Amino acid sequence: MGISIRYLPSHAIAQEAVNDSFLKIFNQLPRQLAGLNSFKGWMRSLVVRTAIDYFRKERKISATASLEGCDDRYMMSEDITDNHSVEEILRLLDKLPPLWKVVFNLYEIEGFSHEEIGKMLDIPASSSRVYLTRGKEVLRKMITIQNGSH
Repeated sequence: MGISIRYLPSHAIAQEAVNDSFLKIFNQLPRQLAGLNSFKGWMRSLVVRTAIDYFRKERKISATASLEGCDDRYMMSEDITDNHSVEEILRLLDKLPPLWKVVFNLYEIEGFSHEEIGKMLDIPASSSRVYLTRGKEVLRKMITIQNGSH
């Protein structure tokens, strides 16, 4: 459920994706079990791909996401997250546009390449790179603003 909720806009849709994932797991289990090196890794990958399928189905992905609040010249130290809990960062991540959040999760958390992300989301790999860069910039800016309010 934790994986699905990172990619999908509501708890109900995430639950649907988890249920669908378990159906796929049980249907593919007899075939897959013999050749698996990592059952947990295979299951995780299946849940991620199912959540992405639901993301695509639930939301039309537009090639242009809102760039309001972005400043291309904005740069910040990489250790900005040292004073923030995972929960705080995840809350800020939820404020990103959905496509940016999905690309961030797929690249930074799941470890997919931009080429793989592009294929999953039906976008060019270069767009994946741009969404990740913009997402990181906005996330850094939100963290800076949050730091200023403490």
